[in-house]
Amino acid sequence: MRFARFPFRRFLSPRWWMRSLLRRPFSSLGTILLALLVGSNWFVHRSHAQRENFRVRNPRLSSFLQLWGNATADLTDAWGLTGHDAISSPARPLATNSFQEVGFPTTQKGNRNAPQDLVTLHKKGFTIGYSPSLRRPVWVAYRSFPYQTAATNPENRPKGFRSDPDAPNCPRPSDYTRSGYDRGHMAPNLAIASRFGQSAQEDTFLLSNICPQRPGLNQGPWYEMEYRIAEIWPECHGTIWVIVGAIPSPRKKLKGIDVPAGFYQVLLCQKQDGTLQALAVSMPQTASRHTYARSFLISIRELENRCGLNFFPNLPVKIQQDLETTEATRLWRTGFSGIFRVISERYRSYSHR
Repeated sequence: MRFARFPFRRFLSPRWWMRSLLRRPFSSLGTILLALLVGSNWFVHRSHAQRENFRVRNPRLSSFLQLWGNATADLTDAWGLTGHDAISSPARPLATNSFQEVGFPTTQKGNRNAPQDLVTLHKKGFTIGYSPSLRRPVWVAYRSFPYQTAATNPENRPKGFRSDPDAPNCPRPSDYTRSGYDRGHMAPNLAIASRFGQSAQEDTFLLSNICPQRPGLNQGPWYEMEYRIAEIWPECHGTIWVIVGAIPSPRKKLKGIDVPAGFYQVLLCQKQDGTLQALAVSMPQTASRHTYARSFLISIRELENRCGLNFFPNLPVKIQQDLETTEATRLWRTGFSGIFRVISERYRSYSHR
């Protein structure tokens, strides 16, 4: 049985499209729309470098493809239909209740992007790598895991932020007043309060855990990642190791506080079969509130070079190589109910979170 060849030449011809549109307007428009949806979805699953190179050459088309592609990819990625993860198989299972198993971030030798004056502050439920010279955290590590009942209600937030007596040169609450920046949590109120209780929640409001963040970023894609990590992914993937932090910007200060050029979140989990799965996002300060979090995916290795840190240094070199050089092109699966909850939360008033 012979199959007719697809008319690629006619398909690419503007004249063929015009004739088809005049003869069968509704079916032709449907074909065009389907082609745009498929093409844009394919585009947003390219690597960060490929998308960035295309953006430089075709900024308007890139914005269009990103808008449509990320909207459709949010749905197709939820079921694992599109994209791929960064995965590796360790020789033995890891102890998912201990961050020491993978290691806290360390500074790269010779990389000036990371400060050399880090002070480690251990809080209930999270650990801070704080820089007295930058007057803000460089990295914060915490775990998110499944829970049945919240230890305390995250919406019952403390009345205000406090300076941390254990953090040298820590900012004061007044340093942020009328600055135009949100007090951006690194260890998030939502994940910590629900799992470790009120005293841990109060620690997240210490200014050693806070960075200056633009409202659009803090209330938009940054919060979307926090919500997925706290409320969605532990149900699907179990315990998650999380490292969040800031990329320095030595040219901008807020009353002596370094205002970061951007922020990152690095995630690692161990699936039931023992396979490790990782992803990283890097978000600029200028990100708008309605930008999709998935549009900021990046390889862990590229992120390490940007911020001058080594993530998960206690893992075997082979495992680090697998996880850090492979760029995940999708956010982790959520399933139907999970993506519905993410979309609902995305459009909920931020003041009620």
